[in-house]
Amino acid sequence: MVKTLIVNCYLESTRISELYDAISKFSRCEIVEYSNVDFLEKVSKDVDAIVLSGSEARIVNPQHRERFSGVVGLIMDLEVPLFSICFGHQLLCWAFGAEPAALKEPVRNVFEDVRVIEVDEIFYGFREGDIIPLAEFHNDYVLKNSLGRAGFIILADSPSCEVEAVKHTRKPFYGVQFHPERIKIGERVEPSGHKIIQNFFKKVVRS
Repeated sequence: MVKTLIVNCYLESTRISELYDAISKFSRCEIVEYSNVDFLEKVSKDVDAIVLSGSEARIVNPQHRERFSGVVGLIMDLEVPLFSICFGHQLLCWAFGAEPAALKEPVRNVFEDVRVIEVDEIFYGFREGDIIPLAEFHNDYVLKNSLGRAGFIILADSPSCEVEAVKHTRKPFYGVQFHPERIKIGERVEPSGHKIIQNFFKKVVRS
């Protein structure tokens, strides 16, 4: 079974359990706090994939970005597949030169209708134009018109966010604005998020 390192970007580290449980369905997992990412050689040799979690941190805040300088260094040196979620997705895109911005209206703990623009590995089994209900909780986003110069292709968007999913053109790096680990909000259950995680491990990590 593959091994995944989850980089916990949450400022309150106890919030990682939902993501850990979701990833554990498809891979053995180890968690490291974002402030302790200082062993790049070990990471490359010992794990098959990296997952960056969401965070309460704001990508539009320069002080918050500075706190994650070690994670940015990790991103730039990685060769193994990378799957980044919410703040992790924003950090990934920013590390390569994309521009973040604050939403006019924050999206808080709802299922958003995400539209598939391009079918690739993580959207395997879906079709172009499919609308997928996926969990959202964020204040910031990545500007679509900055993706090209940063080396990213847009894979999905939504009514509330112009960039919902990206892949890098040269490296096996993926970012998603939504929270695929969260498939239940209140009484509503939407399992597609776990399908996207499964696709990452089946189609990218094990390819």
